[in-house]
Amino acid sequence: MAWSSFALALLGMFIGIINLEQLLSVKGYYAVTALFLTMSSFVLQKTIRDNNDDDALQTVHPVQPAPASTELKWEE
Repeated sequence: MAWSSFALALLGMFIGIINLEQLLSVKGYYAVTALFLTMSSFVLQKTIRDNNDDDALQTVHPVQPAPASTELKWEE
């Protein structure tokens, strides 16, 4: 359902851009900005989901600091 509504909205937007009575450069600008908006929406959704997954993973497997004996010591 979500994918079909997304495809329908995208199709409607591009049909509207094609039927727009403007110069080709204006139509191209609208099309490129629409694609950029769509791409950044997917990236934002993925970033939020990844951050939530990381937070959930931290509560299950907390990161513990390494013992002090494993630190590297430089010799001169």
